[in-house]
This record gives sequence, structure tokens and C-alpha cells, in this order.
Amino acid sequence: MDFLLSLLERLNLWIWWAFAGLFLIGEVLTGTTFLLWPAAAAFLTGFLALDMLGASWPIQLSVFAILTLVLVWAGDRWVRPAMNRGGQSGLNDRAARMVGQRVVVVSDFAAGRGRVHFDDTEWGAQTLDGSDPVRDSQVIIDEVRGVTLIVHPA
Repeated sequence: MDFLLSLLERLNLWIWWAFAGLFLIGEVLTGTTFLLWPAAAAFLTGFLALDMLGASWPIQLSVFAILTLVLVWAGDRWVRPAMNRGGQSGLNDRAARMVGQRVVVVSDFAAGRGRVHFDDTEWGAQTLDGSDPVRDSQVIIDEVRGVTLIVHPA
């Protein structure tokens, strides 16, 4: 018990910043943003541990606990919703990026089926209304079903 008390009495700026660094390492490994808030609390508590302020270890631990609770609450209330607010970019979902794009017909449609050119690839396409767009006309992609694009005339 005396050993633990002697360790607590030695809490200073560098020890709190080391705790903050350990929390940040844990945050990088987990990626949850949950350990970010105790890291910030430990960093701020380190300033309280400066010799010129002379805060005892019970005060330092209390400030750390209160700051952690406040920062976790504030982060969950304001930061997490702001991070989730961004829409889907379609970066890794090619089909989602294709919908709404204007493409060029490369072969005449027959019975509602034909081929279109999107980016650097020719795709099989189908119209839902059975219309037959002609070569070099433009159509708009409505959806992607497997490897077939569902289109309508532009």
C-alpha cells in the first residue's frame, strides 16, 4: 500500500502525458474514438500536475475523472454525430456511383437490350419500358443489376 501511495504522490506532467500517449496508442489500435477522450483528459490534467500549481494526487485523479466524463459525454453528444453526418461517397461502391450518370449507346438496342459505354468499359444495358435507343444517343443509368445497367433515354 505504501508503494502505491508513493507512486501516486509522484504524479507529474510527464506521467499524465505518458498516460495520454498510452490512451492515444490504444485509440489508434481500436479506432473507436472512445479512448480519445481519456487521452485528452490526461493531457489536460498534466497541466494541473505542474509543480507551480501544487495539486495533490487526489485532486489530480478527481480532475481526470471529471474531465473524462465531461469529454466522453460531449464527444458522444456533438462529435460523433458530426462524424457520422457525411453521406456515402460511393468511393468503394461502383454501382452507387453509376446511378444517375449519362452514358452513350454503342450499339443499337433491340427488344429493349443493347450496349452502352461507361468510363472505359462497355456494359450490357436494358430499358424497362422496352424502348430501343440508337447508337450514339445518350441514356441515363437508373440502377445496376449484376452486370446489366438499367437505363432510360436522356
